[in-house]
Amino acid sequence: MSIGSFSAAPRKSLVGYVEEELRNALIEGRLEPGTRLVTKELADTLGMSITPVREALVRFAATGILTAEPAQSFRVPALNAAQYLELSEVRKAVEGLAAAKAAIVITAVDIARMEQLLADYLAAKSAGEPHAALMKNKEFRFALYSAAAMPTLISVIETLWLRAGPGFNYLYPEERRPLTVHVNYNELLDALRRRSADDARAAIERAIDDGAKRVLAAINARESSSAA
Repeated sequence: MSIGSFSAAPRKSLVGYVEEELRNALIEGRLEPGTRLVTKELADTLGMSITPVREALVRFAATGILTAEPAQSFRVPALNAAQYLELSEVRKAVEGLAAAKAAIVITAVDIARMEQLLADYLAAKSAGEPHAALMKNKEFRFALYSAAAMPTLISVIETLWLRAGPGFNYLYPEERRPLTVHVNYNELLDALRRRSADDARAAIERAIDDGAKRVLAAINARESSSAA
């Protein structure tokens, strides 16, 4: 990914701003596994001094989200198949719980918003716009999880997405084709309308499984290519 996709910072809470930009880029899958982040380059892109950028990067490295490297640089870790599979299993447990809880309390307004986000997501995929599709996918999923009204659970899910998100890049590029249906998401919305916690959980678990199969296939192909 080009560092140029970051936007300039507002004149407030600079370290927090850099953290938020990095968090969104990771969760939305806009930073590919193995992407190198050079402190000065990122600071220049964001239009600020090196100090707040370095502090934000160091904080992410301290939690294992990024790895520190020489020459004031950091890297997005490239997960192996076993690590990604473990993340997927944990995600199914916690995201399935969030979906089940949301099904019980979600409002008609929330469902309508998710329906629009799904339409936006499918439109971006049809247009061959992977970054827009990744962003809309994240918005769709977190609209669901936020509906559960469980802040601690949301925090756990965000942490897992920080680690798994870069792997979402392996879902693209896809063949560009008109899309009007996403089976798992349509089944999820149907479950939410019926307030079926079990069916909502199952739909999210299938979505995670389906995505993981494709990401794992790409990881295995890259590992085989590197070993050759």
